[in-house]
Amino acid sequence: MDVRELIAACQQGLSAWRDEGEPALINKGQLAQMLGVSERSLTDWQSKGMPAEKLGAVRTGNEYSLTAVIEWLLTRAISAGMESAKDRLDRLRGDQLEREMLKEDGVLVSPDDLDAEYAAMVDAARAELLFNMPDALAAELTAILGEEVDVSIIRRHVDGALTTLSHYDPSDDTEGDDGESDAELPEEAEA
Repeated sequence: MDVRELIAACQQGLSAWRDEGEPALINKGQLAQMLGVSERSLTDWQSKGMPAEKLGAVRTGNEYSLTAVIEWLLTRAISAGMESAKDRLDRLRGDQLEREMLKEDGVLVSPDDLDAEYAAMVDAARAELLFNMPDALAAELTAILGEEVDVSIIRRHVDGALTTLSHYDPSDDTEGDDGESDAELPEEAEA
């Protein structure tokens, strides 16, 4: 419902109120009672543009059209809820400043920063798996088993796992009917 429809609905209701014998004009005390506000509020509103149909002297007082007052109140309430171009610009600038402050404090992280940090983590893990872990594992297995373990076998399996991960697509179903991965490691090279 837009402003005009809302005002028209209020006018229709007020017209029906008048048709039932209520007066078209009411005094300040009656208006205050109908709106549930003080007479002081009405004086303040009148200084801000609330219409008075008949301006009276101090003793006789003003008279108001309830329809005109309600229309003024509705129009004011609706326009108060609208954002001016300046207010919108101020709000957007404030939002931008808030984002910049959150980013400076490390609370807000941009997707580009996340991508860079994730790539660095993946590179570090890949380097560890390709270069450090195979030698350390081969040395440890040699010590445990008492036989020389060929580090190239470990590197081949690590390389196969990394290759599989590099082609990972979460939308692919990589599990077969037996629950085992369909991905295969490269064939072992003959010695």
